[in-house]
This record gives sequence, C-alpha cells and structure tokens, in this order.
Amino acid sequence: MEIRLKAAYFWQWKRISIIVLFLILLTASLMIGSSASVSFNALFNKDLTAWSVLWHSRIPRTAAIILSAAGLSVAGLIMQAISRNKFMSPSTSGTTDAAAFGLLLSYIFLNQQPGIVQTLFAFVFAFFSTLIFTSVINRLKIREVVYIPLIGMMYGGLISALTTAVAYRFDVMQMMTAINLGSFARIGDFSTVYIVILPLVFAITYSTRFSIIGMGEDFSKNLGLNYNRVVFVGLVIIALISAATFVAVGPLPFVGLIIPNMATSFYGDNMKKSIIDLMFFGADFVLVCDVLSRLVIHPFEMSVSLTISIIGGIIFMIYLIRGLRGAKKIKTAN
Repeated sequence: MEIRLKAAYFWQWKRISIIVLFLILLTASLMIGSSASVSFNALFNKDLTAWSVLWHSRIPRTAAIILSAAGLSVAGLIMQAISRNKFMSPSTSGTTDAAAFGLLLSYIFLNQQPGIVQTLFAFVFAFFSTLIFTSVINRLKIREVVYIPLIGMMYGGLISALTTAVAYRFDVMQMMTAINLGSFARIGDFSTVYIVILPLVFAITYSTRFSIIGMGEDFSKNLGLNYNRVVFVGLVIIALISAATFVAVGPLPFVGLIIPNMATSFYGDNMKKSIIDLMFFGADFVLVCDVLSRLVIHPFEMSVSLTISIIGGIIFMIYLIRGLRGAKKIKTAN
C-alpha cells in the first residue's frame, strides 16, 4: 500500500512539474519576439498596440506550436505502437515526405487554394504512403529494430527526390524550399493546424487499444480487439496530424521520434495514463526550441526546424546508441 502511494505521489509530482514548466514556457513564448511593444507593463496599462500584437500574432503562433508539438508527439507514439519499434515516427517512415509531395501537387494543379484543400491532398498522400510502408514492413518480418527506420528513411528519400524533380519540372522549387524550412514565423494564418484537435481526441479515445496492439496482433485478437480496424484508425490519425502540421508550419524533425521515447522513459508504456503528459512533454520541447530560435539572433529569428534538428539529433543519437547496446546484450545473453 505504501509503495503504491509513493508511486502515485511521484507520478503526480512529475505531472505537476511538466505543467508548471509548460506554463513558464507559454508565458515566455507570448512575451518574446521582434516587437518590443509587448510587455507585462504595456498589457496591464491596456496598450492597444501591445494587445493587437499579442492577439493577432503571438497567441496564434503559440497555439500552433502547442498543437503541432502535441500532435506530432502523439502521432509518433501511435506509429511506434503499430510498428512495435521505438525508432519509428512520421519523419522516419516517409509520411512527412509524402505529405510534402501531396502539398506540391495541390499547389501545381490547383494553385492558390485554401489550406483545407492543401491539407486534404497532403493527407491522402501521407495516408497511402504510410499504409504501403507498414504493409511492406509487416511482410518483410524484419527483426532488427534499427533496420526498419533506416528503410523508412530510404523510402522517404525516394519520395523527397521525386518531389524535388517535380518541383524543378514545374519551376516551383523556391516555394518548396520555403515550405521545407519548418518555421512558426510565416506570414499567414495557422488555421489548418487546428485540424489536429480532432485526431488528438480520437487518439485519447483509442489510447487503450493502441497500447494493446503494441503487444502484437495475436495478443490483440486474443483479447477480442479488431486489430486491423485499430491500425486503420491509427494510420488515419498519423496521416491527418502529419498533413495538417506540415501545411501549417512545415516539417518539425525528430519531434515524433524522440518525444515518445523520452515520455515513455518517464511514464511507461501505458498510453491511456500518459498520453496527456506526452502532449505537454512535446509542447515543452518545441516551446524551448522556439524560444531559443528567437533569442539566438534577436531581434531576428532562426528556423525552429534547425534548432530542433540540432537538439533532437543529439538526443536521437543517444537513444540509437542505447538501442544498439541493448540489442548486443540480448544477443550475448542468448
């Protein structure tokens, strides 16, 4: 009984800590920027310019950061459950690259269409690309956990090469270069990112089922779960989140890869119990990277994808080395 109380207390302490950190970073994100007109003093004195900048620029941007980070973190966790591989994510399975290809085609053939149309194109390509990749991987029966993301990155590289070739052919390479720089400093609205709310609700609803399918197809079916249906719902969630975030802010590398690994090391594999904390964890990580991007060359701003790539790349290498060492230990024991 005492052990359970200590475990519950420790769990609550971790949750409170991550929420407090989130609130601090949220405040920093709203206050830091190129405009010096926004300050606590100006807001308390009802300065119209400060409130206008806050309402029309800072709040939509921060909301986009939170939703993008939470969405990609959840998408990565679901993909890792479906594939039963901790190195899988939308960025290491070709999903993000397919979303970029769909966005490119919508721009070429439909020109300037609303973000919802672009998201639809990106979603269709991301979904079918992920479906093809997961089907092929399941048939190959690869045991080495490191090989699957490597195959996924090669698959994504092929799609990316095709995207580049088509962009050159239709003379829209400049547009694609701008899109491929993930940034929250774009001029325009972030309305498409609010689509992420719907798949997040479904992810929370299906969280227990996703945890079960992470234990394998046979185990899931023995518990009476419709394995194929849950996988289908998971792929739809992954594709929709990847498409909506890519159209709104561009690629955010490593978020869907390292955040689920970091969160599960803190909270375990019970998705129902940890999915909300995972969202806060992802939001904290991207908010930190975004604040750093704004401070490094202030009042100018670096691309947030560059900051995420540097920090996320280091963390990914650590997890990769740990995974290889763990695999060697298992082989030695056998």
